Amino acid sequence: MDEETSGAGARPVRVVAAMSGGVDSAVAAGLLRERGYDVVGVTMKMYAPTKPAAARSCCGAEDFDDARRSAAVLGIPHYVLDFEATFRKHVVERFAAEYRSGRTPNPCVACNNFVKLGTLLRFASSLGARYVATGHYARLEHEAGFPRLFMGDPAKDQSYALAGLRPDQLRQLLLPLGDLTKAETRAHAQRLGLPVHAKPDSQDICFVEGDDYRAVLERAVPAPAVRGDVVTTGGMRVGTHAGIGGFTVGQRRGLPATHFNDGPRYVTRIDPKSNTIVIGREDELDAFELFGDEVNLLRPERFGRPLRVRAMTRYRAPLGVATATADIARDELHLQFERPERAVAPGQLVALYDIQTDEVLGSARISAADGRWCNVEGNSR
Repeated sequence: MDEETSGAGARPVRVVAAMSGGVDSAVAAGLLRERGYDVVGVTMKMYAPTKPAAARSCCGAEDFDDARRSAAVLGIPHYVLDFEATFRKHVVERFAAEYRSGRTPNPCVACNNFVKLGTLLRFASSLGARYVATGHYARLEHEAGFPRLFMGDPAKDQSYALAGLRPDQLRQLLLPLGDLTKAETRAHAQRLGLPVHAKPDSQDICFVEGDDYRAVLERAVPAPAVRGDVVTTGGMRVGTHAGIGGFTVGQRRGLPATHFNDGPRYVTRIDPKSNTIVIGREDELDAFELFGDEVNLLRPERFGRPLRVRAMTRYRAPLGVATATADIARDELHLQFERPERAVAPGQLVALYDIQTDEVLGSARISAADGRWCNVEGNSR
């Protein structure tokens, strides 16, 4: 993390700390305050639940109150800002559109890219703040203005969720928890006297209530479900579906009953052009290559030729070794894996890591696996 000090009589560097109401963001704000930064706490109202928030969710009224109480203990100003319109456009509607196009999105990545390091960053600039700070568990080093992103504590690492940020966004980000474990964060919370020191972590997607993302699709982008066929990888029709938005690669539940004697079937591919769900055996989930778009290279100088990397194809997935070829001009990434990756889902982010270190080298949105390429409109090519 960047450590700046101000000379005698100089004004401290201002930082806007995103405070969700949880322990991580509160400790991040507290540590920055102790290091001499001028910290302003901001809680973003991004989604209004239609029913009481679950214990492991967020965005409830109690979270706003917890953030306010933590800011009061720290002695920093605190504001609640209405970002619902931005969140709906860039996160919820994108989430729904991706599912309806046969892809499986990661809304936390979109939130970081467009809301926390988008709208919030612009608000921070209006306050004269140089940085935005969050409670993510990832390390960020600022070397002469050049940001380098690394994994954090292996048990809580969140570098994957930040891998889609551009270098100019990372330059204006501080991650005070980058060198800490969760236990150390809670110990700091107790030391600082924060009322949230024992608060459970929130793990659910904030706008998916009751673990039913299909309800989000209906609210966000209302559209009649288009029925289609469910076929095997060999082309045999085995049933119908009520809309491709209800499926994702790797899914086993909710498929038509089959009577194959060689094991259960899984969704292996979603073809939006023909409105077809393809199912196959578990071994048919294996992907030896993937293609990506929305390419974001944090270390572009490393990609002048094919580069051996470690790749994470979904949050917390094991890292697979692959050879990466990137073409920024065409916005294309190609990964060829040394060992097959299971259930690679178009729409997910793939994060690229240095083969020997924990540094994040870049990312892309997965557009297809095993050579089946689908563009952002869902047309095969």
